[in-house]
Amino acid sequence: MVILVIAWLAVGILFFGLPSFYFLYMRRKSNMYWNLQFDTTYLPSIAILVPVHNEQNLIRLKMENLSKVEYPSDKLDIIIANDCSTDNTANEVNQYIATQSGKKIKLFNSNPHLGKTSCLNNTLKDVQTDIVIISDVDCFWPNDILTTALPYLSDPTVGAITARELLLNPDDSWITLGEQFYDSNIQSIRIGESKIHSTIFFQGGFAAYKRSVIDEFNHATDDSGTALDVVQKKLRTLLIPEIGFFTVSPITWKNKIQIKLRRAGHLQHLWARCFNLLVRGKLLMPKRIAIPEIFLHIFNPVLLVILLVLSVAITVVYPVLALVIISIVCAALLVKRLRIMIFELAQTNLILFLALTSFVTKRNFKIWKPLEQSRFAINANMLKKKNLI
Repeated sequence: MVILVIAWLAVGILFFGLPSFYFLYMRRKSNMYWNLQFDTTYLPSIAILVPVHNEQNLIRLKMENLSKVEYPSDKLDIIIANDCSTDNTANEVNQYIATQSGKKIKLFNSNPHLGKTSCLNNTLKDVQTDIVIISDVDCFWPNDILTTALPYLSDPTVGAITARELLLNPDDSWITLGEQFYDSNIQSIRIGESKIHSTIFFQGGFAAYKRSVIDEFNHATDDSGTALDVVQKKLRTLLIPEIGFFTVSPITWKNKIQIKLRRAGHLQHLWARCFNLLVRGKLLMPKRIAIPEIFLHIFNPVLLVILLVLSVAITVVYPVLALVIISIVCAALLVKRLRIMIFELAQTNLILFLALTSFVTKRNFKIWKPLEQSRFAINANMLKKKNLI
């Protein structure tokens, strides 16, 4: 029975130890200087693509936000990629365009309903600008985001950049507090990866690509898959710590899980693809980034399930030892930071395990299904407080 305890300790150390080591390693790397060539006068032509499907409640706020962004109007196109909306989205766009004389806003209508990525790829065919930026309708930019971000794309070794996610409602519930903690820690890892070479964890709030390096957006894994495509062309993909976009987090656990499951499904496909490329010797991402990330996203969730099974077995075989362990865990949970960290780590890995089972059984989660609760949480007053409109 001693073997049971040894196995439990070994799995526990591996499950908690590798994420902790990788986080500390990347946090140290995040303080490195950038090995890049910056051109602060770099002013390329830009197309901002906003994919929408039935977004009549948010699209005007989104256009107001983008119209406020600082950039020469003759070098900026805003394209609303309308994926066969059945509500008043198209009318809202046309009415707003009729009142504007500054930024160029165009409406691209897709019919029939294609899905986000296919709609964007159809729109991309007619885009000839130097830079293409994707921005989801529920994500809002500070007005200096472009002038801060573009010098990073002036480096010839950089193919794409993304921004940090910032919450408009971090204090709404314990769910949003946990999400803020998760975001702040996970993004420090992505910054460290970027300083070393690249991160492929891209988000739809702000994902900017050099037009010359993308033929189409990745169908299987969306923004992150497209970032991997760029890396495979021997270019870097970076998370820029100085820039961020604002969005809302669901305030209920059910809605948060819905979003996390879809994202986890993307990540399982993404890192399975990286694993396949790594085994075949074709992955161009540094191994010190790829191997830990593959382990954390594919193998660590399995370790959590094994750890839970071993914990139940120890409880049955060694009830006194189990009581001591439970007491220690309960004491740790009294510390707020530790409580949030343990909960988010367990939750994330359980979600990844569910996504892994979905990936293995080939049952994909839907990815073009906005949560109404999150959409209705965004309002003009909230955005005005952050000077976003």
